[in-house]
Amino acid sequence: MGSISSMNATINNNRKLLKNGKRKPFTKMNGASSKKKGYKPYVFPQIEPHKLRRIRIKVKKENRKLLIKKLITATIILLGITYWVWNI
Repeated sequence: MGSISSMNATINNNRKLLKNGKRKPFTKMNGASSKKKGYKPYVFPQIEPHKLRRIRIKVKKENRKLLIKKLITATIILLGITYWVWNI
């Protein structure tokens, strides 16, 4: 019960600080979020549709190979565990 009561006390103290105006939120920050810096958004280069299609096919093949490797590994591990369980 001690941890719950300390949690409630912390929440109540934090609420009191905000209600009384003793604490202004976000004043002790290092200033990184308060300053708005102008930045240039990244402009993606234009790419031809056939290159995108090639990339998409390549990624699908890689994902397929990875899935097969994972399934083979899981099957080997599962067979090893079942063999171990049945021989005990």
